[in-house]
Amino acid sequence: MSKQVKVKAMEGSKIIELSSFLKYADAFYLSIGLLVYDREKDKGTHSWYHSLLHWYFILQMLNLNFALVTELIYVFLAISGGTNFLEATMNMSFIGFVIVGELKIWLIWRQREHLTLVVNELERLHPRSAKEQAVYNIKDHLSSYSRVSIFYFSMHLLLIWTYNLYWVAYYLIYDLWLGVRKFERMLPYYCWVPWDWTEGMSYYFIYVSQNIAGQACLSGQLSADLMMCALVTLLVMHFRQLGSQIEQFKAGIGTEKQDMKFLHAAIRYHQRLLQLSDDINNVFGVSLLCNFVSSSFIICFVGFHMTIGGKLDNVVMLVLFLFCAMVQVFMISNYAQRLLDSSEYIGQAVYNHDWFNADILYRKMLVLITRRSQKPSRVKATSFLNVSLVTVTDILQLSYKFFALLRTMYMK
Repeated sequence: MSKQVKVKAMEGSKIIELSSFLKYADAFYLSIGLLVYDREKDKGTHSWYHSLLHWYFILQMLNLNFALVTELIYVFLAISGGTNFLEATMNMSFIGFVIVGELKIWLIWRQREHLTLVVNELERLHPRSAKEQAVYNIKDHLSSYSRVSIFYFSMHLLLIWTYNLYWVAYYLIYDLWLGVRKFERMLPYYCWVPWDWTEGMSYYFIYVSQNIAGQACLSGQLSADLMMCALVTLLVMHFRQLGSQIEQFKAGIGTEKQDMKFLHAAIRYHQRLLQLSDDINNVFGVSLLCNFVSSSFIICFVGFHMTIGGKLDNVVMLVLFLFCAMVQVFMISNYAQRLLDSSEYIGQAVYNHDWFNADILYRKMLVLITRRSQKPSRVKATSFLNVSLVTVTDILQLSYKFFALLRTMYMK
């Protein structure tokens, strides 16, 4: 189907709002009581609603930090006492996941004003009419992003609740249903508290607390990744549309004034997109660096546990954990590569469009936009790492080095 036919077919379709791209990230942030940006059209929301969310967020963070401290104490006692080494290393994977989740929540909350500016700028650039949205091919961009996002958070939800509800399922099947063995009280994550949690109601309190903490940590992880990927998707859409506009323009047919007007508008549009790319990196740069460092350690520790053997149910959960870590790295790297490619496309579009009959000033000004496109926009995990599909290989190599070191220490 040609683009013209596709545009006509989409002209009467439903208008897609910017919020359609952000709804998954917004939902996970809201689940922990966090509003990470203010949209201009949402001003005037009731103050009591924000106060309620604020206190709900504080309770979630207190519970999450309680779970983190008890797990850290367990690891410290296990390593210092020379006991439960395998359980301690497994707990270190969970601890890394929790620390990164908290860091990502704090970093995004700290960058709230900058994120608000980015979202509102994208709101102003967002195509309004069905015809404009058809030209931008917005439906396909949203469909692609939605498929990836649903798969991404579904896998992680399956992972976290497999861990959280494992001992509940164990009790229901073996004790209540089959009556095979007596249930020994266990928790999803190894922890230490100054009382005997296996007795009385404290077991149920800690079990529920760990479940809520696990979901809160996961929400912090998922929402930051989904938000960044949504913003990058929108940026890619605009870069593609700008390149298409330039490529289809025929200079020299109209007046010099018309040509220059088009070129000035294209350069302004390009500058706004480049600034948005820098703003997104400022908001998510440190968060991404934490992501990739933690993924290396998680892949390392999980791979280590899988190679030393264990029960089948533990191995299945570890495989799922490893798969989710790999999906996270690949998804972020894939979106970063899309941004890189779409940004480089601007220079190709300038070269490909019909500029031969244009005025000499027009042709000289093309050098500006071409030269800037030779330094393409990138997703950056601060200044330490430019993210692309090559990053996947780098992460795997780093993970293997940690794995080899840990394996050597264990064998000794």
